[in-house]
Amino acid sequence: MKKMGKISLKSRFFYTLLLLCVLSISSYSGNNGLSVGETSPNPEFLYENNYDPSAKLRSSSHLYDYKKESTLLIAFMPDITDKNTYADVMTSAFDTYFAKGMAFGEPYQWQSYSSSLKVLIVTNNDQSIVRDYLSKKGVEFDMAPDINMDMANSFGISKWNSAADGSFVYVIDKDNKITYASYDYKGEGEKLRSVQKELFTQLNLTDPSSGLVMNDKLLFPGDDAIDFDFTYSPVGSSDISAIGSAGKLSDYYGKKNVIIAFYPAPFSMSCMMEAKTFDAYAEKQTLENISSSKLGSFEDVEILMVSNSSLDILGKWKNDINVKNVKLVADYFGGISSKYKSFNSLGYNNRTLFIVDKSGKISYIDWNYSVDEKDFGLVKDHLREISQK
Repeated sequence: MKKMGKISLKSRFFYTLLLLCVLSISSYSGNNGLSVGETSPNPEFLYENNYDPSAKLRSSSHLYDYKKESTLLIAFMPDITDKNTYADVMTSAFDTYFAKGMAFGEPYQWQSYSSSLKVLIVTNNDQSIVRDYLSKKGVEFDMAPDINMDMANSFGISKWNSAADGSFVYVIDKDNKITYASYDYKGEGEKLRSVQKELFTQLNLTDPSSGLVMNDKLLFPGDDAIDFDFTYSPVGSSDISAIGSAGKLSDYYGKKNVIIAFYPAPFSMSCMMEAKTFDAYAEKQTLENISSSKLGSFEDVEILMVSNSSLDILGKWKNDINVKNVKLVADYFGGISSKYKSFNSLGYNNRTLFIVDKSGKISYIDWNYSVDEKDFGLVKDHLREISQK
């Protein structure tokens, strides 16, 4: 019996030790990345110098020397080729919003702040791919080829499982502290707006939507639509700095049904899909109405897509995704979004959808619109229903 007791004790000790090892392994992940509040490392790295027009050459620097006293937005990406489905939309967003400074539109003079922010994309591609990407895209941020992942490793990123892995995105302040971290960034508008909000903080700028007073009335189908004036990126213009065209919701009363679609941000994956879906639908409806001599009938529909964006951003996005039949409305200060209870306190529009019928009544509301065929099918069904009245 004593022998059995010893074996049992040893067994218990062995299994306990084994369990601790398993728990230790399972709880450890070498790909967690650094966290908010930690000090950024200071690795030496090679990068394509896109900020200095006189250089046009590869440069080498330690991170602290590179950023100096600026705020740094740095993104680690697994791949920038076609293997990564979100690469182009993410790099276009970071270039448009932050490297070119379009997120810091009126009332700010971006040139006054541009020297305070640097944007660096670190990618697990070689130098030739990085150089080719920069020359084709015309972006204004720097890129660092990190094929051996030395720089990524210094930030706690051990490996990429595939080219489609989510990116690691950090904001590093002037004192080299990490103030924002995202570990699975795949071109989402909500995350893009979170980065924007953090950069407003770091640059000591007042968020344009910070003074919003939200409408406290809950909206229901059957309510009168809340009228609003709006400005949108002019259809057919390739000039992103063109003065916006103006309109008013009530201009459509008695003429057209109107879809008002609120969405988080241009230059994001889901929002691009939503815009293209609405654009194709509007084009199809117009062509069908022309062929059947119904133009100007109840079956006409106007689509207003509303985001807290400047006209410059919307103009560039419109041209990039070739949208021609949807009005991209600039609601930079959030006035329209707040009227329709569609602004999120985190700094972006929720994805909501309203249909205002020809009489000026709200006839349909989706407080959590999804960019899929199911929700879009319900919208089309409702439009068919009210067009027959």
